[in-house]
Amino acid sequence: MATHGAKVDSRSLERAFAVEWYAGWLDAWNSNRPERVFDLLTEDFVLDSPTTRHSGWLVRGQQAAADYVRYVLAAYPDLRWEVTAPPMFSDEVARAAFSWRGTGHFTGRLDPPGIEGTGQAFEFTGLEVFDFRGERACYLYATYDLLGLMKQIGLYRGASGGR
Repeated sequence: MATHGAKVDSRSLERAFAVEWYAGWLDAWNSNRPERVFDLLTEDFVLDSPTTRHSGWLVRGQQAAADYVRYVLAAYPDLRWEVTAPPMFSDEVARAAFSWRGTGHFTGRLDPPGIEGTGQAFEFTGLEVFDFRGERACYLYATYDLLGLMKQIGLYRGASGGR
């Protein structure tokens, strides 16, 4: 995981708190209520994901994070997240990692760049690693197979044009 420079608490997280916090994070997505992230994130929160790394999109701050959630849900309105494994915790800093599965259909619009949904279903898995300051996350490093997702929803066919 890259060094992000955010000030992170130098104590381990209370595990029950982290599990409850993550349930709130998933609920913000699953209930299509991006504004809920304001209560979960620091004002200087940074989101680092394959999507942001590929596009160069800097997601910094609560409003930017809410806008990111809104962007994703506009493309995938029925997106649902579920936890797939027990969380992992650091004993050195306030950090927790959560494994997940996302499912849904590309029925909305990716805007930008202005691509209409294909209606195709998808299922993908990933890992989110959150650093905390107090009771709010200050940094998220996410990893998932963006290319695999793009193939499933019909936006990438590879060099040969096949699937």
